[in-house]
Amino acid sequence: MMVDAGKRKLVFGFIVLVLLILAGAALYYSKFYKEDLNKSLPLTVTEKAEDMELEDIGRDLWSQYLQQYQQTATSSWKRISNVDFHKIQLLAGDEEQFAADITFDAKLETGKWSAHRQWGKVEKDGTAKDVHWTLRIKKTGKKAYTLVRIEETSQAIADLKPVKDTYQKQAGIKLPDPDNRYEIVNEKLRVTYDNGKHWSTVPVPINPFFEGSYNGSKQELMEGSYVISPERTAFVIGNNENVRILLSTDKGENWSEVPVPSTLPGIRMRLLGFTSDQNGYLILTGDKTMSWEANAIFRTNDGGKSWFEAGRVEEQRLITDGGFVNEQLGFVSFGALNVMDQPPRPSLYRTADGGKTWAEVEIPIPAEYKGIFVEAEMPAFDGSQGTLLVNQGPNGDYQGGQVMAKYISIDKGATWSFANLVDPDNVMEK
Repeated sequence: MMVDAGKRKLVFGFIVLVLLILAGAALYYSKFYKEDLNKSLPLTVTEKAEDMELEDIGRDLWSQYLQQYQQTATSSWKRISNVDFHKIQLLAGDEEQFAADITFDAKLETGKWSAHRQWGKVEKDGTAKDVHWTLRIKKTGKKAYTLVRIEETSQAIADLKPVKDTYQKQAGIKLPDPDNRYEIVNEKLRVTYDNGKHWSTVPVPINPFFEGSYNGSKQELMEGSYVISPERTAFVIGNNENVRILLSTDKGENWSEVPVPSTLPGIRMRLLGFTSDQNGYLILTGDKTMSWEANAIFRTNDGGKSWFEAGRVEEQRLITDGGFVNEQLGFVSFGALNVMDQPPRPSLYRTADGGKTWAEVEIPIPAEYKGIFVEAEMPAFDGSQGTLLVNQGPNGDYQGGQVMAKYISIDKGATWSFANLVDPDNVMEK
């Protein structure tokens, strides 16, 4: 028995030793191979010419950056054996500071790289295909440019191929989950959270959902006036001083009506949304006269259980779209603005203080597209990087009226730069 116990101790000690070796190896691997790709930055290059294109400057910096990982005359230890450049596209900014999206393939030496998300999907042979990097570059001298940071280019700002189903997918805008939806049957509203397998009837008559300045069909709710998710379902109901949020947090088992301190008569547009578990917004417009109306911005900090007025946009033209990105950052679009004999242009307002103050932001339309793209939509954001679509308005007929202009921002929507046209139906190629 003593011998058996001794053997067990030896086996146990051996297992512990192996585990310690493996843990040490993992720590070593993590320390030396999961390094930050920005560790060697900033990197500066001095160009020979002063009038170089920004894309060429970005490619020079990218090429210089990758040299640290490639074989040289003095070092045979390489980690990238081949690089295949595809293209580089200016995303936003100007000569003083800009961002560029670069696309390339890279053959990573097996065992010398960890699966780093900045390389995207790496194939079995070690090839990282269609790597998208955002290069953040600043001008630091008369002809000197510095690569400040490398980021993974998000789906919201990459130069994506056209898609046929929606503009929102191309812009990186999250689409509704088909599992969570509503239907109106026999003047009863009901919701599902499992794509129609089970339904929960909303215990409120249908008329309050359409009160106010609304003359459309009562077979579909007003766009933007509801949120349906397993965590929170909310509808805007009522009018004038009796606007409420109909709220459920248990998949329609129980409902409550939460008052909104609105004083607007004849409610027209109602845009409801939540940016986190606790923070949400409601944009109301009303008291419409011709092409003018009042507006009010409301917010919640407790998941919709109470609402307060955060502010108003001084502009009183008709709102076409709007919403908040987070608790502080929000946008409101007033459609197309016509000034004297100038072609119509988009009119987009921005707040960075939760709706207290608003200021119009410039959307620079290229000369060849002035008067064509006139109505800004609600931007989509990934961190500070944003994508904005500008459509042609209800009467647009350029290329059939379906093409849109795409804009990029790298400063939380304070400034926007034209990127390209969005052509999901490929009408421009026909």
